[in-house]
Order: sequence, then C-alpha cells, then structure tokens
Amino acid sequence: MNASGFLRILQGSNKNPRNHNSQRDPHEDSPDPLDDTRIHPEDYDLARKMAMDALELDEEDIHNEHPSHVVTLLMNDKDKRRKLLELNLDEFAISLYEANHDQKRFTLQVIREELTNPFVEARARFILPGDREILTMLTGETVKTLEIGLIVSALVYRIQRDLVIVRLDSGLEAQITRDLLPDPTRNPFDVVKKGQTITTIIHKVTLDMAADICTIELSAKPEHMADGDNDFRWIKHNDDYWDENRENRDRDMLDRKKRAETQGSRRVIKHPNFHNFNTAQAETYLEKQQRGDVVIRPSSKGNNHLAVTWKVDDKLYQHIGKDGHSCPVVANSNFLGRCHRTQQHRPYGADYRRDTPR
Repeated sequence: MNASGFLRILQGSNKNPRNHNSQRDPHEDSPDPLDDTRIHPEDYDLARKMAMDALELDEEDIHNEHPSHVVTLLMNDKDKRRKLLELNLDEFAISLYEANHDQKRFTLQVIREELTNPFVEARARFILPGDREILTMLTGETVKTLEIGLIVSALVYRIQRDLVIVRLDSGLEAQITRDLLPDPTRNPFDVVKKGQTITTIIHKVTLDMAADICTIELSAKPEHMADGDNDFRWIKHNDDYWDENRENRDRDMLDRKKRAETQGSRRVIKHPNFHNFNTAQAETYLEKQQRGDVVIRPSSKGNNHLAVTWKVDDKLYQHIGKDGHSCPVVANSNFLGRCHRTQQHRPYGADYRRDTPR
C-alpha cells in the first residue's frame, strides 16, 4: 500500500480572509510556512525555536507577529544553511531530555534539513537497469561469468537433429549448433548424450530484454578451446604499493625451504635416534619421552647438515645444528655415518656414554 507520510499545503495568498474584528486570533487563518514542510505539527514549536536561534532573535523581536514569521525570515535568508549548521543540536536535545524526557535528537536533524530545503528528494535518482543488470538479477550471471571466449561446463539437457540444448551452472539454457560440435559430420545423438557434462566455450551472446530475447551460443570444438581462457580468469596485479622485491625474496625462501624439506625427507640413515622430523615434530615426539632423550633429524640447511634435538626437561628442548663433514666416519652401528662431538651440549643429569664416541 502506498501512502503519503505528510499532507503538503502549498503556501499562497488567502483569498477568503476572515473578519479580523472578531475575537479570533488574527494570525490563526494565515498560511504557515511549516505546513509546506515534512515537519510534524507537534514539532512546530521546535522549528520556530531553531529558527530564532539561527537568526539570533529574541521573542521581543517578533512580538505581535505570526508564530512562524521567524521561519519565513529564515527560509528567505540566503545564508540559512550556514546559520542552521552552526546550531548545536546535541546540547538542544540534551536540554529537551532533561526538561521533559523527550528524545528529539533525530527530530531536530530532520527539522534542520526541512528548514534548509523543504521536501527535498533525498533518494538517489532511479536509473533503469540495462540488459546485463536484468540478466544478473534473474540468473546471477555477470559480465565476467558470461563473456565471449570464456570456457564453461554445460549439462546436456535436450538433443535435436541439428541442435543441442544445454544448461549452465546458473540454470540458464544455451545451445550448441551442429557445426560447433566436436564432430559436425556425425549425428548429434552419437556425439553427446543426455545428462552428460561437456566442456564448451562461449561463442555468442544475444541480449534484448525488451523483446524477451536471451540467446547464448556455445562451441564444443577443441580448436576453439585450445588457447584457453587465461586472459579472462587471470587477475592483473596493478598495485603501485606492492613490494615486488620483498615478494621475490619470500618466494625464494619458500622454495628453498620446500627443497630442503624434500631433500631431508629422502634421507635414510640407519640409527635408532634418527627420524625424518622437523623442529615441531621433534618436540612433539619428545614430549612423551623421558628427560635426556634425543632425536637426530635432517637439517634445513641441506644434506650436508644434521640437527639434534635434546629433551632437557618438560617443555624444555635444545636444538643443535651439526655439519656432516665435521669428523671422519666411525664404523659403529650405534652412531651415524659420521661422528659428532657433543660433550659441550650434553644436558644436565643425562648419561650418554653408550651413544657418545670415546
């Protein structure tokens, strides 16, 4: 249901003035400029008070005048916008609340806007949607998802002698003519089957919503899809504030880390304390072990390095890096292929006589 929020009374001359010699107020039948606004009649006194404050007038200055005469003066003032903006509506609203517990802050804002420009249209201008906008509202398809040259998947919905009707993911129907099938010489019934999902490329789009026309033609020829659609899907990076050098350094660091993890995971060393763990995995493993236990693991520095993780105490670990070429090979099954002097790194109270070369 449509209804008008306020009855607008346009101001004009009073053609039938009453006899002012009667006991009635001579201003009672005079036109009120506030009737030509969206201000509620219950708030007329607030509007008049705001107009007086904006013009810096007192009640003595408008004695024997129409109650809204000051409003007329303000509306005819060329500098009314600045004067109204200088009013402190927050303090005015607080004073009204302290006096009568009236919450009028929003009402005061509306009054200021109406006194500045009565019945102004605050809504943006309505623009009729185009064919693409209507299609997006009905199907969800946009310019980016329904662009000529974009590769899409389609579900075969109906097969005719010279035409194949398919459905896109949005539910929109499209068609593939016989000459755009992978093998135009064969019968379409032998090329595709109903319910089959095929890969196609958008060949032509015809939109005319006024005439209720929406035709999408697809192509299933492999040569039409050979070049792909990276130009449509690729997101171009045009950020002037992006640090390209930092990005390259981070990428190199990640590549080195991945290579080190891959190379480290391929190492096979026959030793009871050797595990293909990283730092976090070694600590997790030793969490349930006794104090003084050790894990020998690959190092992120490469195949020529090893790392040792000691469990000194609960939630206390020590990580030691060792070079694989630091000392000669020892023929003992209790050690790795190369010996490492670790006396200076032994945790307190730990006995490693069996594992430490003499």
